[in-house]
Amino acid sequence: MNLTIDDWIPVQMRDGSARRVSLRGVFAEGHDIADLAVRPHERIALMRLLICIAQAALKGPADHEEWQESLEHLPAAADRYLAEQMGAFNLFDPERPFLQIAGLKKEDATAASKLNFALATGNNSTLFDNSGAGEPRAFEPARLALMLLAFQCFSVGGTIGTARWGGRLTLGGSESGPGNSGHAPCTPSSMLHAFVRRHDLLATTHANLLAKSAVGDSYKREWGYPVWERPPASLGDTPAIQNATQTYLGRLVPLARAVLLRPDRRELLLANGLDYPSFPEFAAEPSATIVRRRDKEEHYPLGASTKAIWRLLPALVVRRKAGLAGGALTLANLDDARPFDLWVGALVSDKASILDTTEGVLHVPPQMLTDVSRAEYEEEVEIAERKASTLGAAIVKWRELADGAWPGKVKSDPKARAKLQAAAARHYWMAVERSLSHLHACIDGEGEAREAARSAWRQTLRAAALAAYEMACSRATPRQMRAFALVRAQLTRIPKPTAEPTA
Repeated sequence: MNLTIDDWIPVQMRDGSARRVSLRGVFAEGHDIADLAVRPHERIALMRLLICIAQAALKGPADHEEWQESLEHLPAAADRYLAEQMGAFNLFDPERPFLQIAGLKKEDATAASKLNFALATGNNSTLFDNSGAGEPRAFEPARLALMLLAFQCFSVGGTIGTARWGGRLTLGGSESGPGNSGHAPCTPSSMLHAFVRRHDLLATTHANLLAKSAVGDSYKREWGYPVWERPPASLGDTPAIQNATQTYLGRLVPLARAVLLRPDRRELLLANGLDYPSFPEFAAEPSATIVRRRDKEEHYPLGASTKAIWRLLPALVVRRKAGLAGGALTLANLDDARPFDLWVGALVSDKASILDTTEGVLHVPPQMLTDVSRAEYEEEVEIAERKASTLGAAIVKWRELADGAWPGKVKSDPKARAKLQAAAARHYWMAVERSLSHLHACIDGEGEAREAARSAWRQTLRAAALAAYEMACSRATPRQMRAFALVRAQLTRIPKPTAEPTA
């Protein structure tokens, strides 16, 4: 199977139909493709691949002006490039298999399902899959290709088997037992990745290209070559390894694990691959968002959390500069007068365990690219969060007044408070999210319309908190009714922020 001409990428066409396309098909038919039709971590991996191909094909662009003119040249340039590099994209080539190590030597094989984080394999969780027992499953080549690409971008660190690559033990390995591996580049901190989304896949790919000047000035890295142009011949091939792990194009499609698929498509050889330094030792990934801790100079990648992605928008749309906090580097391409959609997603992990995936699409007005509007948005989000805290405290207070046995329950179960508050919090935030149009109008509107939207937004918060409180707090007994009435007054006041918002 050759990924340049064989269909393997799931997409949704602009007419609503679903199909698979090849790499050359993406660029040839890109204006007719609405979007990718894949899971969040697969989208991130595919976007990195498409961006890498486009940047290599264009040999740039050199600067923002050249980037603006490059969209019309991209389909032809990518087609020529993929035709030239066709031999590097064979999935089962005996000498140069795509994103694999041809000479990998290992006694025991691993089930190919290991490449798919949602499937049960070995000690992987069966949360999403109950078909992991028995004979290893065979996968069609198209699915294997997507699984391999995502695995190289997102595999988590931990214990891993040891193999020989070019006569040397793979990194972190030993003769006596299993080895250790670090995280692949897209995994640390369950980092959120953000990509500008346009009306079709070709325009989306183009919108997320970086100019060479931005790579040098903001990313502080050399341009480099895609890993398929400079594949490491062995662990001693220092120039190729430095290109793969230290440069912009080299890191986009990583070789984080030493993999060799077997022709039966059921098993593979697996060991640690190359070591990819991560933030803060290495500049943050181009699609990541870097934030600063309050009252500290410490910076870190913004990761997925229990917070809905819309609550993180102010941090996600700050234009990042060298050494400073900010969102995806391609925000620098945006026109300050044009609204845009921002896709944000992550693979959520805890140490060596995959927990979940998350994604969302945010419609961003151009005003959000200014400091003033971001601060206003952040202030309103903080008010919503403080109202949620007030709601949680009110529910606990109601329980204390209504249930004499409550102190003993808290003592025996440290998580009792959180459990009590959880259902109300979900009810509150769902109601708030249904009214986000008021929050957006606070940013988009002007004059009286803006103030009316702000008033409507804050009244929404009050109503959502009261509804959640009424849902969570029973009034079945006289004691419960008295407690309910005493505590309800706490929710009638809209709290104000206690700290200055941060960019």
